[in-house]
Amino acid sequence: MNLNQLYYFRELAEQQQYTRAAELLYISQPTLSVSIKQLESELNCKLFRHNGHNVELTPYGRLFYSTVVKTLDVLDDGKRRLEQQISQDQGNIHVACIPTHVGTLLPRLVKEYKQETETAPRIIYHDNPSLQICQGIQNGWYDIGITSYVEGFDNFNFIPFFYEPVIAIVSPDSDLAKIDRISPEELRGENLLTYTKEIEIGQSITNALLAKASDLKIENRLHDELAIAGQVMTNNIVGVVADTVYLKGFDLHRIKLDLPKDTRQIYLAYDSERSMSPEFCNFLDFLKRQKHHLTEHFPMEPIEDIE
Repeated sequence: MNLNQLYYFRELAEQQQYTRAAELLYISQPTLSVSIKQLESELNCKLFRHNGHNVELTPYGRLFYSTVVKTLDVLDDGKRRLEQQISQDQGNIHVACIPTHVGTLLPRLVKEYKQETETAPRIIYHDNPSLQICQGIQNGWYDIGITSYVEGFDNFNFIPFFYEPVIAIVSPDSDLAKIDRISPEELRGENLLTYTKEIEIGQSITNALLAKASDLKIENRLHDELAIAGQVMTNNIVGVVADTVYLKGFDLHRIKLDLPKDTRQIYLAYDSERSMSPEFCNFLDFLKRQKHHLTEHFPMEPIEDIE
């Protein structure tokens, strides 16, 4: 019995089809079939039985599956921890950032950090939506994230970092293009477009809008500013979005929206249960200090200045 056989067995048990399991394992179907037969021969029992074009676990297979999953989970966790330690020992810090700031805020922060630190570690950038950032931190792929808050990561430290202003956007032809500030109550009767509630920013903005005016018409929901801005430009609708770099490519009119300043809050996130190298601690301390100075460099409002 070897590790490959255990990984193959787990994948086949979960996919219940040789063809699909072999594709996901990047091996041939005959290789998978031979490996499973050798495993069954060594264990002296049948692990799978055929059910049409699929396979399913036998009672022996279900018993073995439970043990294999627990064993491989422990092994995978150990491998991740080892990779994390090796990466830290090599002086690498993996920083994951939401896409709207990975090319603007993050490079500037890293540049400033390297200017004040004689032996700065190597900072490796990653961009992902907030949920994937938190999953990546949990899996050991990233050391720290610049992200919105995501529920379900109870062992994480989420440190408030800055707020993004939430605005209304309209096409230049809209009647609302004549004004520069508006309240949610004044949007009654308008067809609104904002983010899907599947993501944190969609939930936060929806709750903030409806708390001000529960009868607002939110006609549609999309995943990012690019999609929302495109719809606003071609349809007579009002978008409600965070004011990010994604909007720069559109000829839109921005309207200040009277919502609580903490409607869109960005955090520093990291796993408090992971061991932290001195280099990581120094970088984290630097980032914590920067929330006092973000307004100087970015069109955002630091936590301390919010009333």
